[in-house]
Amino acid sequence: MTSALRILASVLALCASLPAQADSKPILIGQTYVQSGPLASLGTEPLVGIRAMLKAVNATGGINGRPVELKQLDDAYDAARAADNVKKLEAEGAVAILMPIGTTSSMGALKAANELKIPLIAPYTGAGPVVKFSEYGFPVRISFDEEYGRIVNHLFTVGITRIAFAHNDNPGARSAMESTRKFVEERGSKMVGSAAIQNDGSDAEAKAVELAKLKPTAVVLSATNAVAAKFIKAYRASGAEARFYSFSFLNGQQLQKDIGADAVGVVVSQVVPYPWNPAMPILTEYQAAMKKMGATELSYGSLEGYVSTKVLIEGLKRAGANPTPESLKKALETFKSLDLGGIFVRYGPTDHQGMTFSELSMLRKDGGYVR
Repeated sequence: MTSALRILASVLALCASLPAQADSKPILIGQTYVQSGPLASLGTEPLVGIRAMLKAVNATGGINGRPVELKQLDDAYDAARAADNVKKLEAEGAVAILMPIGTTSSMGALKAANELKIPLIAPYTGAGPVVKFSEYGFPVRISFDEEYGRIVNHLFTVGITRIAFAHNDNPGARSAMESTRKFVEERGSKMVGSAAIQNDGSDAEAKAVELAKLKPTAVVLSATNAVAAKFIKAYRASGAEARFYSFSFLNGQQLQKDIGADAVGVVVSQVVPYPWNPAMPILTEYQAAMKKMGATELSYGSLEGYVSTKVLIEGLKRAGANPTPESLKKALETFKSLDLGGIFVRYGPTDHQGMTFSELSMLRKDGGYVR
């Protein structure tokens, strides 16, 4: 054997003995979300948190030296379009679908994800059909049932039993209304009434006046910010008195900007911790990432986006040098009870629970919160 051949043989032997190396191309993550239509504002805050987390991860070398790339497609809050988007993203090599926005989009996306066997992580809804166990569905936030059950429990604990409900006229919000009705009836009482409001808010004022005539002590809301603002302002203007309780999609800071003093006292359920608290490691990390990105305002919505993306990142770290949808699924199911920095997410092969956290907060005059 010539010296040249001996050198070549040595190089080939060395290469064969080395472990397989990760690709250098980006790890592709897909997202179908509401970019257009009357519900487009739903995803505004969570998307900020998603970007903050991905920017922080990529700034430190990505996952195994590979940057994480997010590709987004608009579904205009249509289930069929959301499903088609998942199919397109999977065909392009996405290893996961992250945080579809709202119930309708999430239902379409989840159906396609289960068919294609690609993990769908952190749908931005708590509707029953989305958060119940499915093989490739990995919810992070608590369910609407849990969220509204805790609101009703609080109301009855403080002696409030005359409860009404106002909601956007869409499947997720109707599901929330039915859950609340069930919890009230389980307490031996009945909801005094409900109002379904068009998604564009065009009839919010009329529905507020109509519901106010029933004189509830508390009105529970499942509505977008624009609809909630119109409804609460009109309700206050009618002269009727009621306490307002909302599920976690309501951005209290924006509500205060929209309707000022009329927002004071509105109670909002939160499914992530108080974002301005520096005591928890996850919050210190989130605040630093937001600052580095140049985001000037912290919020519950952006924190939820950040936490949800951190769940994805922790899964990718455990999914091997070249993650696939299947290796990511298996990695997520090893979490058991994973500490994200003061809050915990739980997944196993037959249990995709996610988090169990929630708390109530009340809006102050300056748009801040009393916990």
